[in-house]
Amino acid sequence: MTGGRHENTYDIDVVETVPGAVLELHRSVRAGRIGEDIGAGLADLYARAAKAGLPVTGPPSVTYLGDMAPGAILDVELDVPVAAGTGHADVGAGARVTGRRALPVARTVHLGAYDRLGAAYTALEKWLGRHDFRAGGPPTETYLVGPDATADPAGYRTEIAIPVVPALGPTVRVGDDFATTVHRTRDALTANGFGVLTETDVRTTLRDRIGAELEDYLILGVCVPELAKQALDIDRQIGLLLPCTVVVRRDGAGTAVTALDPAIMVRATGHAELEPIAAEVRSRLDGAFDALMASASPDPSTGPDREPIRR
Repeated sequence: MTGGRHENTYDIDVVETVPGAVLELHRSVRAGRIGEDIGAGLADLYARAAKAGLPVTGPPSVTYLGDMAPGAILDVELDVPVAAGTGHADVGAGARVTGRRALPVARTVHLGAYDRLGAAYTALEKWLGRHDFRAGGPPTETYLVGPDATADPAGYRTEIAIPVVPALGPTVRVGDDFATTVHRTRDALTANGFGVLTETDVRTTLRDRIGAELEDYLILGVCVPELAKQALDIDRQIGLLLPCTVVVRRDGAGTAVTALDPAIMVRATGHAELEPIAAEVRSRLDGAFDALMASASPDPSTGPDREPIRR
């Protein structure tokens, strides 16, 4: 489990999920009645486990397979761990006993009512962006302590886990529009010693060249001139990895900004002499991202809010 927490503070780590047998049920739920629909689905899941003689060995989980949007109908997978090799195979239509495989996830635990779960999703997303991970699959909520164990929502404990894969560099997401974020990104980079050498409007290029549509997507080629010169003096081929790439792209209702991790220079060349240069560039990138976040509107993608789950 994750460590202790204070209000509005989440401890986050990356772990491997525990493999084992689960009874899984696929359902469609209404975004506006999600608590009611998931509660009914979990009640159905437990009833099927009992009818099939499958001992439940852990708390239930829900994996959200679609985007949470007002009025949406989204698919979910509800599952509960069961003892392997017990019961019988007839668990009814839409359900199955399957194996849960081990995979790396970023996880945290939310303490309190379900209607505040969005804060945990926001904390996870920001943590992923600053620790060079990105989501590799849909999120799962595991109800460690719920309404069946306590009548007080303040005592609910919900684990949120997101499968992760390595990212190419740090990412921040803001609530501002694309044009505003491009302007603020330029200012933040300049204030931290970067010069913008190149600019590629990918959306316009794809539309004009091949008639393809893409969201607003801008690639900035940036560098700190004195650090670039030091790197080139160590290895002239390092120019293949220069300038540092920063991508600004529209992401839903907000905008995402991603930078290529300069440590890739070290990994690609094997030159240990590049390590302090890469560390300095990364420090300046982090400073630019901190400045960008300080001037930005909050990220609108706060994760799904929840009604109380009943089962």
